[in-house]
Amino acid sequence: MEITEMGCPSHDHQPLKWNPPGAPYKCSGCKELGFRGSYTCENMCKYILHEECQKVVSPAFHHFFPKSDFVFYEKTPGHRTRYCDACGQDVLGFVYHCSETGFDLHPCCLLLKDSISDDGERVTLKLCQKVPSKCLKCKSKNVVDGVKGWSYVSSEGNACYHVSCFKKLILENWKRGYFSQQSNSIQMSEMESQLALPSMGLVQGGRSMRSRRIWKYTKIAVVVFKLIFSAIFGNPVSAIAALVEALVSD
Repeated sequence: MEITEMGCPSHDHQPLKWNPPGAPYKCSGCKELGFRGSYTCENMCKYILHEECQKVVSPAFHHFFPKSDFVFYEKTPGHRTRYCDACGQDVLGFVYHCSETGFDLHPCCLLLKDSISDDGERVTLKLCQKVPSKCLKCKSKNVVDGVKGWSYVSSEGNACYHVSCFKKLILENWKRGYFSQQSNSIQMSEMESQLALPSMGLVQGGRSMRSRRIWKYTKIAVVVFKLIFSAIFGNPVSAIAALVEALVSD
């Protein structure tokens, strides 16, 4: 196993500069959305990488694929369109590929946490390759036909959310301009944050419940949203704080 630090291809692969979390960005390497800290070119050429894409480990391994040795590629190998076997989305740039088994993983998907819990351990979600129930967002066990995709599943097994569905939700909100940079932090307005949880289907049947039960399930939904967001994109404190404030005050 060898760690390689990627540089800027337009400037003789010179080292990149570390930047703390700020406004959301699209990684120049894997072409996926990023919120956490990044590495950028100091020549102002807008080249930017996730930390997972800047520090490359090759060969790499994942316990979901015990027979696969993943090698890092800057471009997808072969001539056909490839998709990530974790999230089911197309591979458009940097990728880990196993030539023996044919599996592919986005750099960030390769490093997804196996288990995530809130501080009080009231809610625990486990990353699963095979799921016991349908995703509460897309209402299906598969991301697309023939592609199961990884999911975060509650310890009881009754709440399941595809990594792919969550990534699509955040990407759609980002494209609509629902994230902005102010004072080097991510801000979400009340209207913007309210778009997230209802569209995820995290709060079920709220209108028919008594107010106390609605309050309980809304608080749980906020925790779940925060955990999955942190696992996939990192933990931009200001965005999550705004989200929580808007939801619990609704």
